[in-house]
Amino acid sequence: MFGFAWLTVRQAQVALRTGRLEEALRLVELPAVRTHRRAVELISKIAKGFVERGEQDLKRDDVDSAWADLLQAEALGVTPRISDRLRQNLTRLGLAELRALIGSGDINRAEEAVIKLRQRSATAPELGVLEEGLRGWLRARELAKRAEFGLALEAIAQAGRLLGVNPHLEAFHADLLEQGRKLPELLARLHEATHQERWCEVVELAELILNVSPEHEQARLLRKKAWRALEPVTISRAPTPEDEAEPAHVEPLPPRFYLWIDGVGGYLVCLGTRLTFGQALPEARVDVPLVADVSRLHATLTRDGEGYILEAVRPVQVNGTSVTKTLLQSNDRVTIGSSCQFQFRLPVPGSMTARLDLVSGHRLPISVEGVLLMAETLVLAAGSQAHVEVPELSQPIILFKHRDGLGVRHGKPMRLNGQEITGRTLLPPNATIQSDEVSFAIESAL
Repeated sequence: MFGFAWLTVRQAQVALRTGRLEEALRLVELPAVRTHRRAVELISKIAKGFVERGEQDLKRDDVDSAWADLLQAEALGVTPRISDRLRQNLTRLGLAELRALIGSGDINRAEEAVIKLRQRSATAPELGVLEEGLRGWLRARELAKRAEFGLALEAIAQAGRLLGVNPHLEAFHADLLEQGRKLPELLARLHEATHQERWCEVVELAELILNVSPEHEQARLLRKKAWRALEPVTISRAPTPEDEAEPAHVEPLPPRFYLWIDGVGGYLVCLGTRLTFGQALPEARVDVPLVADVSRLHATLTRDGEGYILEAVRPVQVNGTSVTKTLLQSNDRVTIGSSCQFQFRLPVPGSMTARLDLVSGHRLPISVEGVLLMAETLVLAAGSQAHVEVPELSQPIILFKHRDGLGVRHGKPMRLNGQEITGRTLLPPNATIQSDEVSFAIESAL
């Protein structure tokens, strides 16, 4: 054992002299070498080598590699005397990038830059000031979406005191003032048009308000009411067995829900046409949150007439090739960040509902088998041409979109929350469905 340790130490020394730092570190961390009397000295030299390589990375403007080398050196216990200069230079560059992003009004990327600096343990008084000012700007934007203009103006004023003169911030402040001035008049007109049942005008006014405040709840509700009033009357026909179990009104599902199938597994089902992918952080509102080393907002996937368009916000690869925007094909492998990978599939011919399966060992905050991007229908069946394979089923179960929410259709009797149903019916946001062959449940993912 002693001879093996001595030989491995010599190999590590050679690797260190020739600049193969990762190999030297791997050798010196072998259990038989860790206790060798030269191990501590070698680790110290390897850590210094990472700092020196980081400085060379920085000279080549490879900032990410420089940070990676610095963090590796610090993890090995390099003395601050050796690493402080590199850390200070990298922090200074990070702050310069952050100031430039804030100055250009790109606050989404500025927020990502702050997160990255914090993850790298960057410390500087200016960073705290910029971070707080940016947080106020972001908060003002969210408040404006809900038409809370008074609070938004307070938040933007605080941001201005911290960030100083910024043309984009000042333009946003002026826009808030104008929106706050116009909104009461628009709301008054909206309520008057609703009271007098001028539904076309209600739609137009609601759209104007939602262009200003996309999350204005009252405008969204009145727009929905107007569209229902404007829908053409359906031609009367004799009722069919499929109609009998359909309730007059069911509370619509949220944009995302979980589908739990006994003996098969769980799935995150997304109903929207545009999805966002990013890190699973409480404050990051993405459709597919990933427990992985990815950005807060890393990529988007949009379904249109051509298919599914993947757009990269941060580094993304498809089948090993870096992309910024591409049309996905069934069975494509998508890598988000350095290693988080999923397979994209369109398993049912003629259906635009897609399935994403994580194949890299990463996961969502709530463990599921995959993500289903539901178009018009979602098929549960025994064969391979199903979005979810359920071997026990003799006939497929179809989940389908309805103007009032989500429906289920099956050729055999079922029980919805304990009540017998046949044919098709609409589902509430939380439901348990049972048949003689399978049982499954849906649960809101809000």
